[in-house]
Formats: sequence, C-alpha cells, structure tokens
Amino acid sequence: MGTGSRSAGPAESVGGWAAAARAQPRPQRSHGGRQNGILDAALTPRLLPRLLLARLWRPQDAGQHNLPNSSSFLIFMSGRSLEATEKTFLEAAERGDKHTIERCLLAPRSVNVNCTDLLGRSALQIAVDNENVELVEILLQQPDIKIGDALLHAITEGVLRIVELLIDHPSISASMLASGWSRSRPSTEESSDFSPDISPVILAAHCNQFEILQLFLARGAYIDKPHPLNCFCRQCEESKQSDSLRYSLKRIHTYKALASPAWLSLTSHDPILSAFKLSWELERLAELENEFKDIYMELSSQCKRYSCELLDQCRSSEEVIAVLNRRCSSSSPPEPALYDEAPHSERLSLDRLKLALKYDQKQFVAHPHCQQLLTSIWYEGFPIWRRRSGFSKVLLCLAIITAMPLLAATYLLFPRTRLGKLIRSPFMKFIYHSASFGCFLILLVLASTRTEGSEMYRQNTRGPAPSMIEWLILFWVSGMVWSECKQLWEEGLKAYVRQWWNWLDFIMLSLYLCTFSLRAVAYLQININKELPRSQWPNNDPTLIAEGVFAVANVFSFARIIYLFQTNPHLGPLQISLGCMIIDIAKFLFIFFLVLTSFACGLNQLYWYYDSNTEHCKQRPNGQMECQSNSDAFTTLDVTFATLFWSLFGISSPKSTELVDAHPFVEFVGQGLFMAYHVLSIIVLINMLIAMMSNSFQVIEDHADQEWKFARSKLWMSYFDEGCTLPPPFNVIISPKSVFYFFKGIKGLLVQLYSRPKVPHANMPRPATAEKGLLADGDTNSTGRQTSVESSQGPPMQHQTQYNEIMRRLVNRYIHKMKKQFRQDGVNEDDLLEIKQDISSLRYELREDRKRESARTSAHLDTIKKEIVRSVRSSLPTPPQTLPPPQQRSFDLGMLRAHHPVVDLQVPPPPPPLLQHSLHGSMASTGLCGSSSSTAAMRSESVPPVGAETLESLKREIVASVRAELRDALRELAMQASVPSAMASPALSHGPPLPPPLIRPPVPPPAPPPPPCDLYKTHLYTQL
Repeated sequence: MGTGSRSAGPAESVGGWAAAARAQPRPQRSHGGRQNGILDAALTPRLLPRLLLARLWRPQDAGQHNLPNSSSFLIFMSGRSLEATEKTFLEAAERGDKHTIERCLLAPRSVNVNCTDLLGRSALQIAVDNENVELVEILLQQPDIKIGDALLHAITEGVLRIVELLIDHPSISASMLASGWSRSRPSTEESSDFSPDISPVILAAHCNQFEILQLFLARGAYIDKPHPLNCFCRQCEESKQSDSLRYSLKRIHTYKALASPAWLSLTSHDPILSAFKLSWELERLAELENEFKDIYMELSSQCKRYSCELLDQCRSSEEVIAVLNRRCSSSSPPEPALYDEAPHSERLSLDRLKLALKYDQKQFVAHPHCQQLLTSIWYEGFPIWRRRSGFSKVLLCLAIITAMPLLAATYLLFPRTRLGKLIRSPFMKFIYHSASFGCFLILLVLASTRTEGSEMYRQNTRGPAPSMIEWLILFWVSGMVWSECKQLWEEGLKAYVRQWWNWLDFIMLSLYLCTFSLRAVAYLQININKELPRSQWPNNDPTLIAEGVFAVANVFSFARIIYLFQTNPHLGPLQISLGCMIIDIAKFLFIFFLVLTSFACGLNQLYWYYDSNTEHCKQRPNGQMECQSNSDAFTTLDVTFATLFWSLFGISSPKSTELVDAHPFVEFVGQGLFMAYHVLSIIVLINMLIAMMSNSFQVIEDHADQEWKFARSKLWMSYFDEGCTLPPPFNVIISPKSVFYFFKGIKGLLVQLYSRPKVPHANMPRPATAEKGLLADGDTNSTGRQTSVESSQGPPMQHQTQYNEIMRRLVNRYIHKMKKQFRQDGVNEDDLLEIKQDISSLRYELREDRKRESARTSAHLDTIKKEIVRSVRSSLPTPPQTLPPPQQRSFDLGMLRAHHPVVDLQVPPPPPPLLQHSLHGSMASTGLCGSSSSTAAMRSESVPPVGAETLESLKREIVASVRAELRDALRELAMQASVPSAMASPALSHGPPLPPPLIRPPVPPPAPPPPPCDLYKTHLYTQL
C-alpha cells in the first residue's frame, strides 16, 4: 500500500478525536501556528511524523470517537480541528497527488495553503520533506504562502533545486540567509525542529552541503565568529544575563558551522592553517567551558581529521612540499639574510610542519605523506641506509664515530665542500650528537669510579684541584651550554619551554654549573685547614655541597639518554608511555601528600607527649632490672613523615605505636590510625596509581604508531634547521665561518641602523598589498615606488600563487571525494521512503491520466454515435408531420431497414446536458462537419434516440462494406495493371460510393439525396 493510503487512517482518527474534544476549553491558534517544545531537534527526521502518528493511533480505537487515554495527546489538539478540504489538501501533499493539490487551490473556495497537520507541518514542508519539486513549485505560486522551516528542511534533505526555489521567493531576502533569519520570524512562531540561532547558512555548514553553501555564499551570506569567552562587551553581557544556556548553545552551533569541512573548504584561502588554529582554539574552549568539553573536543578532532584528509589528497611530492613548506604569514615578506646562503638554499624550511607540531596536530604529522617527506630529508646523503642490514649499520656508525674528530676538523676548515654538506645532513648530525653525549656519560662513569688512584687525596682535601677527567667534563658542559643558548635564541622562549626535554637539559646543566662554581669557590677560598679528615668538615662546606649537586646532575644526565629512544620503533612508545606515567605519578603524589600530612599530624599530636629519651625500668622476678624507652617514630613531625612513608614499603616496625607504662586508650587510638593509614594508602591509593599508569599505557598503546611518529618528528625537526652542526665540545671552537658571519652580521646591522629613516617611506604601500590576500595580483596603476616594492616580492608572490593553485586542487579533490562517498553510502530507510513517495506520486499521475483518457474516449464514442445517427437520419426521407408518433417512428424504422436491412434501431435515453456539451465540443474540434453552419445546424437538430445494439449492428455493417470496397478496389487495380488503359475509374470520377449493405434486396428503393455531411469523407471513417 502506498504512502498516501497509509497516512489517511491516522489523519481521519485525529479528526475524530478533535471533533470529540471540541467541547473542552482549549487555547486557539492561527492556521500556521505551531506547538512549542513538542519535539526535540535531534528527533525530527522524516520518519518522526509517521512514527508519532502510528504511536498515537491505535487500530482498536478506529470505531470510537473519543480521545485516547493518554493525556499527552491533548498537547497536539490545542489548535482548531482541520476542515475536510484542509485534511484532503494535506493528505494529497503527503501522497504527492499534484492534481488534487491543484483542485484544492482553485478559486473561489481555495484551501488555506498554510494549514498544518497534527505535528505542525504545512503542505510546503511536507512536499520539501518528500523532495517533491513539482509540488513545491505549485505551492510557491500561491501569493500568501509562508516559507517557515521549509527552507531549513530543504537544506537538511540536500535538494539544491528546492533550495533555489525557496530562496528565490520574494519573502526571502539575502540577510535572512545569515543572522537575520531569527529576527525575520515572529516571536510567537518558534520552530520545534531547529534552534532559533540556526540560520540557513549555519545549517548548510552543519550538513556539509557544498553546493547549497556555495549558493548562499554567492548570495552574500556569512557567519560571524563568536566573541572570546572572556569578552565583556555589552552584547555578550546582555546575552549572558538574559539566557546563559542560549548564549552557550549559540556559540556551540556557530563553532560547529565554522569547523565544518564545507565551510573551511569554501571560505578559507588556507584551509589547513584555519583548521590548525580553530582546532587549537576549540581545545582551549574545552578547558575553559568544561560543561561542553566533549562537544568542543569532538569539533577539534573534526578539524584535525579535515587537515589530514586534505593532505591525503596530495598526489606528488611537489604538492606535499608546497603544503608543508608554507609560511604562516604569506603576506609578510621574508627577512633579508645577513649572509649568503646559496649553498643551503635548497633546504626546506617546513614552516607548516613546525606549526603542526606547535598546535599538537598528531594525525597530520603522523600522516604517511608527511612521514615520507621527513624520512627522505632525514636520510639525505644516505639513500641506502634503510636497505642495510643491522650489522652493517652498526659498523658504519662505529666508523663515523671513530672519524668524528677528523671530520669535525675538516668541517671547521672547509665547510662548503661536498664532505661539509654531508656532515650538515640531519642524520649525520644526530649520530655525532648522540656519540658526543655517549662520550660524556663515559666521562661521568670514569669520574665516579676513581680511576686516577687519588682516593686519599680527594677524601681529606677541601677544595681539591680538578682532575683531567673533570676538565673534560667541564669542556663538554660548556659546549652543551652554548648549544642550548643557540637553541633558545633561534626558537624563542615560548617554544623552548614548551618541550619537556629542554627543562631536563636546563636542570642538568644548571646543576653542573652549580657544581663547577662551588668547586671553584672551595679551591680559591679555602686556604686554612685544607687537609682535614672528612668527618670534621663543616656542614656547609662548598666541597660537600658540590659533591651532592654533582651526584644529582649525574642522575639527570643518565636519564636524558631516554630522549634518544624516540628514534627506535620499539623503545619509542615505551618512552612516551613513561612520560605520561610521570604525569599520573605527579597527580597521585598530590593526593598522597594530603593523606600523608593528615595522618602525620594526627599521630604526631598523639605521641609527642611521650618522651623517647626517658627510660622506664622495672625489676623482673629473678631480680634483674629491665629498662625500656618509648619509640621515637612519631615524636617529631619530620620523623613521623619518614615513618609513614617507609611503612609503605614494610620498613617500619608494627611496634612503633606501643608505649611503655602508658594509657591503653592512647595505644588503641594510635594503632587504629596506623592501620587506617595502611589501608587507605596501600590498598586504595597504590592500586589507584597502578590503574592510572595502566590506563595511560593503554592509551599510548592504542595509538602507539601515531604517538611514536609524532615524537620522532619532533626529534628530527631539531636537526633539520641550519646551525649546531658540530656536537659538543667541538662547537665551542671558533671557526673561520663563524668569524665571517660575525663581521657580516655587524655590517648588516650597521646598514639597517643608518638606513632606518628611509624604511617607512619604502614600506608604505606594503600594508595595502598585504590586505589583498589571495587576490593580490599586483597593481598596474601604482606609483613607481610601489611597483619597485612589488617587483622585489616576485618570488614570494610566485610561491603564494603556486600554493593557492595547489590548495585549490586539493580542495576540489576533497569535495569530489566527499560526493563520491555520499553516493556510495548504502540505502537507508529514508531513501526507501523517498522511493515509496515517488511510486505514490506516479500512481496518482497514472490514475489522472487514465481518467482523462477515459473521458476523452467516452466523448469520442459519443461523437461517433451522434455522427452515425445523423448520417442515417439525413439519408432517409422526411416523414409526414400528420402521422402520430408511433406510426412516425415505425415509418422511420421501416425506411431505415429498407435502406439498410440489417439495422435495428432502438430508442435510447437522451444524454445529460454536460455530456451533450462535451460531445458537441468534440465534434467541432475533430471537424466531422464540412462547415460551421452545418455544424451549428446539426447542434440545433434533435437527435433521435438510438439503442446500443443498433449502433453495434450498424458498425458491423459499415466494417463489412469497407472490406467489400477494399476487395473491389484491389480487383480493379489488378485488372488495370494487366490491361493498361487510360480510362479513369468511375468511382474516382463520381466520388466515393455509399457503403453497400451486407444483404442487398432484390428491388432496392430509390436512393436518398446526398447528406450535407458526407460520412465517408471523414477521418472517423478511416479509423473505423
């Protein structure tokens, strides 16, 4: 059964319920009014009206005229009941019955085109939901039609043709497509399906309707970016005070539109950069407005996926390089170089990749296209490294490490050679720096194992002189400090402190510098009692403090080697998991410190009265004296902290809470607190820490490859930049290149200093060109100075044009991919309903066609009947008027039988006036009569009644006569073909003969005069 027949039952039942409920008091509403708050916006697909009607309508109540027992149905019946024509009108819109819609809209009693059904849906909205373009065109032709939510539903369905029809309606202006949508609607008509802040352009962005959104943008639609969350402008303050929830929801809906792939693709000149910034902003909003944290994080993840999908559309290394090498600010010209970098000009800057690392875009950085480019740059100069076996790699590394001093000297003297270029490659720099740090750790081991044989001298000497190993350590630390200073200068303070490993290097180097400073102070200032046993040294001796600081620095130095594990695919994920576990340990220590402090204060307050230095002696039965003292585990606060901490590992004694000759109640309370501490700390907190660490490890393990590639990319990028080629301690050696660069930099600084007054005049036109963005093609009408400035920016403009072209290709590919993916999606229930709607519309179209064809056929047959009767009537002589009607009728029938013996006429009833009018119109249109006067005469004649059997017999006689004539004509043609003759055919010269009867009488009556309208010359005779 079609859609229309299925929806008719609930509509009629609703009408019956409405009729039964008219006696109850209820508020009135207009025809186009809607009930507010009935349905949630997330539950309003096309299935909802049918499902809700099916829920409210029960078959067992079909014969009853009372309301259902559910009181919730009264919400839907608050308006007036539908009239019969309105009900038929809405049912026709649901079924797609176009002809019924047209009949309902005909004047003078046309139906209200804005009437709504039980759920507040108008006919236009129903037609839009069913994607019936023809019905929408018919309804939009009505002068008083209201668009309402039909435009939003058309956007949700994604029918571009319907959207074009709706926005072309005079009631829809360009401002209504954007922020003016909510202001254009009356306050009394609130949509049940969409929020008031949902405008057509925002909804098109939510649904990722690329064509519809492009149409709106062409009409001037826009989306205003929300103000910052800490904005205190008047508009934001009023919105917060009036309705804080609506203010937050409006912000979420706007950001959802701004984060949609369709909006980023069609409005941003640099979609990847826009996605990076928006993702970062959404993560900050998730931290500030944590009530909607899940929504903001999902939108941030959507932006990250979009940037990865754009990168996935790259088809060549050129496109990948153009995307990853893009500068953040393309309008600003690059800074002039202070020295010639011609040999290094081919090195990629990878500014966009650095920005991805800064914004924590792990999916983008771990993308195969990005990793392939990074790998090719990393192994530059060693193309066969990855194809080598493990043993050959180890041998090659040992050879490079052994030749490191020689290669370093070669680079210091000849940095521009091919060998110097090989040394500058990222992989070589990584090997050199790793080998240098390994040598540093070996020096630390040698310094700790006292291999110089000076144990007694170092043990009792205050402020000893540094040994050879300590001088080498100082040399290495100086090189590492210089390397960190250069890194801080190049990256900046914010980027430097953002990396945790830089904090570790800073702490390690600070401890070593503190150690060297204390050793220098002890060596220079201690001149008295220089040789003294260590047990007699003062507590604040600089040598003692230096040794303690040096020990802590050694721990940090050996821990830093974990940083190098990031390059290994097996150890890298473990190192990342360890970093996440450290964060979990910090969280746990905060909670554990609170618990530890609470129990420490309680136990110390309970036991500090009992002095542990006082001995309590008592005599045994054998006469010996036994002396005992109280435990000092909880006498002071610091000792209490230590006791409770070591008790976690089972080091403290259970008898710590016992007292000698003291009150049992105090011991009971002390033991209870000590037991509660063990239960809370060991059973609860320790297991919670294990669960937290296990969860962190599992999170990293689920995305092990992505996390490892992101961390490895950070490590690789630190070696891609120019500078820091030589590792410590070779980097502290002053090379000729450094001297050249130093004087070159001073020269450039002086040139900029003396030419500073001319810079503003030369750069005056630059802001105008910077504001153009993608449309900056150069100005041919500019002044000479501006032309020179723009010509100097030729390479940046060319690079920007190339980037824009590549980005345009990527966006086009992405849009085609989304369309293809949408077409390949499986058929859902909504598509099946569309098919059923199309079938229902086709059924009613065919039904109307059959009705029209039946009417046309009936009129045609009636015309044939009248024509035949008139022809027969005209062929008979006029009967005398003095005869009575029965005799006249018998005489007419006798004459007709004499002329056509097989005809048996009967008198049928006269046709209705409407049928007579249609028959006359059909005769006039088909041209059965020769002239208009004869046609008018025929219309004025009285048609004698003829029966159906008479007409059927007459038709059989005519067909038989036509067959006979055809046989005679064929016989004559055969004779003419056999005997050529110039004689014309008598039948042709005298016109077409009358049809002969099937059974000719022996003595035929005289032929009647010819009729005014010849039957045999008509098109009707040919058809018969």
